[in-house]
Amino acid sequence: MKTLNNKQVKEILIKLNLVFQDKMEELSQYDAVIGDGDHGVTMARGFKVASEKIESLEDESVNGYFKKFGRALISELGGAIGPLFGSIFTELSKELKGKENLGLNELSKGLQRAQNKIEELGGATVGDKTMVDSIDPVVKSLKKSLEEEKSLEEALKLAKNAAKEGVQSTIPLIAKRGRSKFLQEKSIGHQDAGATSFYYLIKTICDFVNK
Repeated sequence: MKTLNNKQVKEILIKLNLVFQDKMEELSQYDAVIGDGDHGVTMARGFKVASEKIESLEDESVNGYFKKFGRALISELGGAIGPLFGSIFTELSKELKGKENLGLNELSKGLQRAQNKIEELGGATVGDKTMVDSIDPVVKSLKKSLEEEKSLEEALKLAKNAAKEGVQSTIPLIAKRGRSKFLQEKSIGHQDAGATSFYYLIKTICDFVNK
């Protein structure tokens, strides 16, 4: 599988909703320790609405599916988390403008754009115990795979592993963003919910491509 067409992209986006419904309690438990405790519920709600938004669309472009999904997330989630997770999809849509398929090149550059946007919006960088800690290694991994001309399947396997390592890297960190920053040393020893959500996002795409 070298690229994903519009129907496959739509299928992945609908699958993401099922994943976040399934992981709702787990993600909220991570967030309960160092945050508001509602991350899983919020993600499940947002992805459900976004999924329903595109389910009824027929023969939309890959660009269109990502754009509408991202905008629905931003609108439904609101607050800080909406723009952060929604921009993953809206920035991918910008990279896919005028293109019919999603390949490694578009995924790599689209997620780089998303990371830039997320860092701009949230002010977080690597080491702040946020979703950036799992996005950054994925972006670097995909860029390396692109340079080494790996297949989309292999590149996503490596990216999934990079995301998981990124999540694990948040465990010993002191949180520097969001409500958890007020906990200082008490935030040590717990993985970040946002970073975990991004891992599940990448894992879902990887599992779909490698099924």
